[in-house]
Amino acid sequence: MTRRLWWRVEEILPLAEHAAATPRQRKTRQQYRAGWPDVPALIWSRKPDGDWLASNGVPIWYDVDGTEYRVRAETWTHTATGATGNPHPNDGDGFLPLHAEHLDGRRTLLDLLRFARQHNVPWLGVNADRTSEDSNDRYLLSHSREDILPPDASWVPATVTSDTVGGDHYTALVADGYSAVNGGLLCRFPRDEVERMADHLHGLSIGDMPGEHPVLRLGAGFVSVQWEADTGEDSSRWIEEDRVPADADDHYAVGAYQWRWTSANMVEEQP
Repeated sequence: MTRRLWWRVEEILPLAEHAAATPRQRKTRQQYRAGWPDVPALIWSRKPDGDWLASNGVPIWYDVDGTEYRVRAETWTHTATGATGNPHPNDGDGFLPLHAEHLDGRRTLLDLLRFARQHNVPWLGVNADRTSEDSNDRYLLSHSREDILPPDASWVPATVTSDTVGGDHYTALVADGYSAVNGGLLCRFPRDEVERMADHLHGLSIGDMPGEHPVLRLGAGFVSVQWEADTGEDSSRWIEEDRVPADADDHYAVGAYQWRWTSANMVEEQP
């Protein structure tokens, strides 16, 4: 278990803007436990299917399927025990006010998210303990997600694939007994496989429309994951979605908690 939860800024900033723009706020147990008045906030709650952020704004934001719109903090799950990498909240820790002012001039949470979006910083890490607000440790903006790997995992070799890489196959080390996005595998790739993946994705991108496949750009000790975005002006630009650092063994958790990796052997065995 880690001390932070991780969300993508592009997914939760719309929630924050909704909470800030709506005329009223609904009351939640997180608000009561934290002792806050009615103010715009994001609400972190733990459910059987994960940890979620939602807006406390009224009218409530409903998704296309009629359920409340919310965003999950992706992490690993130990399949045998159900344990996850996310910390457990106290109810008061789950109230994240958007306009909380600080005597030292720190940005509010809403300002942080807007700054991150403007400067293409993709990740927000949230310290589970609300008292960390006092030490400026509650929120962390980062180009690289932290808390990726289960600390006690055993790693086994496997051949894996993902729709995001066009179904190509790669050799990886897989966390034995753990799952990630939608029941997929949590993988670490050696640098030579990442280089091969980068070449393959570059080839796919030549004939792509913006947003079909990412590209990988390798640096010294990291891999930049970038997607092409349409600017709406008959042009496009490449935006960094993630920056994956090398681990101690020079392996890279490319696509962790964003792409669904599966065993290539299982794919081949399907009729």
